Order: sequence, then C-alpha cells, then structure tokens
Amino acid sequence: MKRKVIRQRHQEKAEEKPERKVYASNNVNKNLSLNDALDVFVTAKKAEGLRERTIAEYYRHITYLIEFIGSDIPLSELSSDLIRRYANYLLNEKLTYDKDERRKSKRIGLSPHTVNIRLRTLKTMCRFWYAEGYSDNNPMATVKPVKTDQVAEVQGLSDQQVRILLNNYDETSYAEWRDKTLVFLLLDTGLRINEAVTLTIDQIDFRRNMLNIPSERTKNRRYREVPVSLEVVQRLLELNQESQEYFGYSERIFTNAFGENYTADSFRKRLNRVKHKLGMDTLHPHQFRHTFAREYILSVGDIFTLQKILDHADIKTTRKYIQMDTDHIRSQHLNYTPTRKYLRKVKRNFPR
Repeated sequence: MKRKVIRQRHQEKAEEKPERKVYASNNVNKNLSLNDALDVFVTAKKAEGLRERTIAEYYRHITYLIEFIGSDIPLSELSSDLIRRYANYLLNEKLTYDKDERRKSKRIGLSPHTVNIRLRTLKTMCRFWYAEGYSDNNPMATVKPVKTDQVAEVQGLSDQQVRILLNNYDETSYAEWRDKTLVFLLLDTGLRINEAVTLTIDQIDFRRNMLNIPSERTKNRRYREVPVSLEVVQRLLELNQESQEYFGYSERIFTNAFGENYTADSFRKRLNRVKHKLGMDTLHPHQFRHTFAREYILSVGDIFTLQKILDHADIKTTRKYIQMDTDHIRSQHLNYTPTRKYLRKVKRNFPR
C-alpha cells in the first residue's frame, strides 16, 4: 500500500469547484417568456418582503429591455450578447426622457451610472432564474458593469444660498409657507425627503422634541428617533392647524392646496422652478440633507451620532456626505490651527 507523503509544510489543498445547486423541482417550466419569468421572480421577492417601490422597479426595468428587443421573448433566448447590445444602446442611442413631453432638455445616451443600475437589476434576476432552474445558464455571469469616472459627491448649499432661498418664499402664500417649513425641517433634521413629506402629527414627541421615524418609512427598515428644534416643531404645529382649518383633520402635516397628501415629486418640481428663478445651478431635496451633515460636523458634532441621525448602515456613506468647500476648510483652519496658541506666547522683539 502506497504511503502518503508531505513534501512541503502547510501545503494547501486544491480548491474543488462547487457544483451548481438547483433547488427547484424537476417539473420546472423552462419555456417561460421574459414577462412570465419576471412574474415568477416577483412572486419570490414578495415572499421575501420587498417593498412595492422595489417591485415596481423590477417591472420597469424589464419593460425597458423588452422595448429594446421589440417584443417579449423566451427566457432561453436572453444571452450575454443580447444584454451587451442592450447596454450599448442605452449608452449611445437611447434618448433621455423620451417619454416625458414636459422635459425640454434631452440628450442621446444614458449615464453609465444609470446603465449600471439596470444591469444590476438584470444580474439579480438572471442569478435567480439560474439558481431556481428556470434557465440553463446565467447570461449576466460574464457581463461586466460599465466603467465610470469618479462622480463628484452631492454638494450641500452655502450659507448665502440658504438665506437667498429662504428669503425667496412669500409666507402669505400657503404653498410657499408650507415649502419653507419643509426646508426648515430638512435643514434641521437631515431627514430623507420621503420621510419628511409623510410626517404625521403623531410622530412628534412634543415633550422631548424628537421625531419618531417608523421602520416602514425608512430606507434601511430601522426605527429611529431624530432630534428636532423647538422652533421647527412650532412651525409644523402651525402648518398642521392651518391645514385642518381648511380641509378638516389630517394625520399628514404636509398637504397640497387641495388638502391631498403632498409628495416628494411635487416638492422636487417646485424646487426646480425656484432654481431657475434664483439662477442656481442645482437645487433638489437631497442637498438639504448634505447641508445638515456638513453643518453638524462644523458645529463640532461627532460623526458617529451623525451616522445614527442620518440612518446610514455604513459610516463610509456618512463620510461622503460631509463635503467641505474651500471657504469652510479655510475657516476651520483659522479657528483650530495649533500654531496660534504658540504664536500668542512668543514675544516679538523687533530690532530698532
């Protein structure tokens, strides 16, 4: 009997390639069309508790793909080559906002970031279909994401921009008074826009000046408490009372001029009009969240507490939010350079 021999210490065994595990039953239907396969995928994801917004995105992305192909096709015909041709079409031929007649500025080619989002969605689906046995191969296995240049992080607003924006609002107008209150809320708490516009009067803890954000309304599905200034709470109360005088009782604090729920999209559109009026380059709800983060750190708040307030799962995300411009950097250096305390102690002896 041949004996085993060790030639080299700590020699690693060659890794064995794991076999593909298919958990589906033998009677899986492999003749599904893309739309049928999507329905199977969505049913599984609903069982996992995915939100309706995410489910809607899956339907939307498959619709984009089928529009490119020209018709619904069998899942078996979805190939790596077809997906690459789809990606090239999105990058080089697709007209942006082609179905939005209100958009005047349109260009050819989606951004690499947008294309990668659609590819990631397809990757998730193809991996599912392959693992469940609906497809004999994973066409996304060899498709790589589009290479992108580093994109500049979202910049917050400067102090001057915030003042100009707030002074622009006419508080005799209900809509502008409401929008100004919403801006104050976003600047004061760093809430996401959807968390802010869906705020109800019951979420305000008046004794502690805290906002209770339920898990079903947060991005990371975690309940959290967010501090809010007394002055902002008073504005929220006044806005809610004024709305009830016109439209009767409503849990929502933010409503439109008809007493209906105010939406994030409506606020974005109104900000876009203000942006053009004031001649600003950019103005969107997420900038208030970035402004809050920057000002919190500049006011000597700590990044770990900021991470909790902003509801970031990873502190790296919080770091990206803190974008300092040259004026802020110079100001911070002026206030905290250690050289000053030493220079104050040095007696200046100038020659006569």
